[in-house]
Amino acid sequence: MKRYEKILTLKVFSVEDVYNLTGNINTAKSIIRNLLLFGYIKRVKHNLYVVCNIEFKNTIPDQYMIASKIKDDAYISYHSALEYYGVKNQIFYEVYVSTKKRFTNFEFEGISYKFINSKYNFGIIQDDKVRITDKERTLIDCIEKTELAGGNEELIMCLELLGRLNGEKILKYLGYYNSNKLYAKVGFFLELYKEHYGVKQNVIEECRKKCENKKLYFNEETKRMKSKYIKEWNLIVPKIFTNKGEELYW
Repeated sequence: MKRYEKILTLKVFSVEDVYNLTGNINTAKSIIRNLLLFGYIKRVKHNLYVVCNIEFKNTIPDQYMIASKIKDDAYISYHSALEYYGVKNQIFYEVYVSTKKRFTNFEFEGISYKFINSKYNFGIIQDDKVRITDKERTLIDCIEKTELAGGNEELIMCLELLGRLNGEKILKYLGYYNSNKLYAKVGFFLELYKEHYGVKQNVIEECRKKCENKKLYFNEETKRMKSKYIKEWNLIVPKIFTNKGEELYW
């Protein structure tokens, strides 16, 4: 029981984590075998385990804790980050896990864990046992790759609920992406939800300075939807963006 109590604090762990508690690799493997046998833990995948409730044998950690332990640099991103922050419109039974170390997609207890290649190391925070992109980077990532945010309709429904954001942090992050189109796309949203996000006008103007001199579609999906040209940003955006998603409530 004492051994279980020590491991209970880990919630999600590998053989190496138990070895760090015991100081002996054989002991660590023996403990894991016994805990598996009695149903105190479950195997998620090779060398990844979760603690279970002793009475009900159900998994204690949630999908975000599990995802954060898949690799030592893993973090929650895109629509999964929006879900974590409670601004989802649809429920997805998958978790996007960004990491530089590729893993094979897998499923555990009805949740799919999907590998997303991590290109950047900024804007990642630790919230207890969960590693996740902060709200500012989540906004940028979801606007950059709307297909990983659930598409245009899901994006507009989620981003209107995101709340206060740090404008200076957004400008700093945008500098790493080095994309004029992304400046325009993010700037458009910052202006659209200026009151919601509390971003200062100078931040929006800095984004506007980076705009392209030619008309650009917001993304490929926009070409198949009712759209509208926004002259101030040289962007052709889905009409639902300018209506702030209102037509979706019909």
